[in-house]
Amino acid sequence: MVKPTPSLDDLYVVLRSYAVAKPGQLCTYTELSHQYKARTGDWFEPHGSWDAPLGALNQRLHAAAAPALSAVVVLKGDPPEPGRGFWGSAPSVPPRPKSEMERLTAWQAILQAVFVHPWRTALP
Repeated sequence: MVKPTPSLDDLYVVLRSYAVAKPGQLCTYTELSHQYKARTGDWFEPHGSWDAPLGALNQRLHAAAAPALSAVVVLKGDPPEPGRGFWGSAPSVPPRPKSEMERLTAWQAILQAVFVHPWRTALP
């Protein structure tokens, strides 16, 4: 049996709300799972379900000249930061920098681009 995967269109709508309606606010993987379920009725575990769909979303957005929207999805931690699967997920996202300072600096630059981008209502 083929394991279902999240819809990129629905995933985009959920994450777009962070970039447009909640600029500056971040989304944990657990919150993403709950918000996706609230939108679609489908549950995906916070751990292990999101790396491939988020990477596919970043690839599609890169092809449309948009920044990596999945930058708003973070691990719980101090400081919060994207999971390992984020890094290198699209040409616009560099490989994971080795130092925490370099990672946070690169991620903040991507987040800034996300929060100022004119996001379309639907996935381009």
